Amino acid sequence: MKRLYLFITVIFLPIIIIRAQNDLYEYIAINEVLMWISNNGNGSHDPRTDGSGFYWPGGINATKSSIFEDGLVWGGIVNGQIRVNGNTYRQGLQTGIILPNGEPADPLNPKYKIWRSRINWELLPPGPERDRYEFDYLNWPIDIGAPWEDVDNDGIYTPGIDNPDYIGDEIIYYVANDLDSVRSTFTYGSPPIGLEFQTLIYGYESNIELKDVVFKKYKIINKSGTDIDSMYLSYWADNDLGFASDDFIGFDSTLSLAYTYNADNNDDGVYGTPPPAVGHMIVQGPIIQGQSTDSALYNYQWIYGYKNLKISSSGPNFKNDPSLPGDPPHGIYNGTIQFYNLMKGLTNFGDSLINPHTNQPTTWAITGDPYFQAGWYEGPGWPGGPQSADRRYHLNCGPFNMAPADTQEIVFAIFMAQGNSNIHSVYELKQKGLFIQHFYGNTFITEVKDDPNTMYDFSLNQNYPNPFNPTTKIEYSIGASEFIELKVFDILGREIATLVNEQKSVGKHRIKFDASSLTSGVYFYRLKAGDFIQSKKMLIIK
Repeated sequence: MKRLYLFITVIFLPIIIIRAQNDLYEYIAINEVLMWISNNGNGSHDPRTDGSGFYWPGGINATKSSIFEDGLVWGGIVNGQIRVNGNTYRQGLQTGIILPNGEPADPLNPKYKIWRSRINWELLPPGPERDRYEFDYLNWPIDIGAPWEDVDNDGIYTPGIDNPDYIGDEIIYYVANDLDSVRSTFTYGSPPIGLEFQTLIYGYESNIELKDVVFKKYKIINKSGTDIDSMYLSYWADNDLGFASDDFIGFDSTLSLAYTYNADNNDDGVYGTPPPAVGHMIVQGPIIQGQSTDSALYNYQWIYGYKNLKISSSGPNFKNDPSLPGDPPHGIYNGTIQFYNLMKGLTNFGDSLINPHTNQPTTWAITGDPYFQAGWYEGPGWPGGPQSADRRYHLNCGPFNMAPADTQEIVFAIFMAQGNSNIHSVYELKQKGLFIQHFYGNTFITEVKDDPNTMYDFSLNQNYPNPFNPTTKIEYSIGASEFIELKVFDILGREIATLVNEQKSVGKHRIKFDASSLTSGVYFYRLKAGDFIQSKKMLIIK
């Protein structure tokens, strides 16, 4: 066991596991991944065993694990003092919102449980699982920030008409805060700041390209009433890729990706040959002021004059070598100082890393490519480097400032890939990372805040998901204000539904199509805007 757990009271329930009264654990298993999470901020850790909690492949039936534990860590300067808190081997959050008076809400209020919903939950067989989904659907907590879709456009959430916003095929939501001073100092010795974290976890079953991926979105609100300067967000992970003691790690700055892979082509006792690779990637970073020509993704919209931060430095963690970054101590303020140094791409003690190829200081460690055997990478790419062993890493993103009431977002993808060798799995992981970045940047857009200088073409995108049952979303772009017709036809050309029949403004638009009344089969949807006409095919499978 890697640590002594702070909370020892464990009550096993069918789905939810309770620790320390108000710490709940849930899992998501909508695709090939089974991943545990907690509303105290803990990630990828199985409360049943106090061990690895990210399993792949097999979804709900998965038994092979690749991540021991992971979570978000944050640090910044408040009134001249460095503060760091977060979720590594100890957890710095308690469940619940921060009230308008700046105090934490009662963490024992059942509203601050972990909420869960999925598309087509009503098609599940009668039983406790379906009852759980129905309860969460009917009581979806929009008043504490849970995302929802205003189907009837009346601005009021009406159960049975409006829906949770199914960003993925299954979504999990919880809200937490950092105001428990005991937890905060127990992590890295800092007092709380006053941050609220609205966390959304989601995955896809309907998109086969995303069957090995889980997304985590953090919405962070500064409710402290105080400026936070030079703030960093780091996603920390202790990846145990099957057998933990034969792992290497690496980073890809162009993808904002950190990954773990096997040092040889056989993972003893777990994944065997060939072993896969596992990675964490920033797909949407915090926003900072940019040029007028810049744009940033925020709240599923492109906003102009801002840009998203990417990974700012790579953060490896090694054991038993003081010249390399290691694990900061818990429970004392020196842990805060050390972790903040790590967030800046330095060693624990503020020294620069030295690139073994150039002998020059750098904040970018192990960013070479083991598949193409280029640059600084573990093994042959690091002469005299450490042997394979249990590794940790963290992706650093910053710095940025947060004024009182400011809100920031950061989104991570956690995913697996398997090639025909240990290093080919790294190649496949990066290829999947490219797809995820493209998918995220082109799918999660509900509106574009238009710049008068922005030009749009007329276009009709492929519906998503496709195939689908019973709902899908169709996105299209309008290059000039026109009267728009968007219609659905069956394979014989008979009109089935009219989705849009009105004047539309320039920009991107998206609409939801509900095919509950239709049978399985091939259908076509057609966009007509003036002289522009385009059609695409979609498939309903029931």
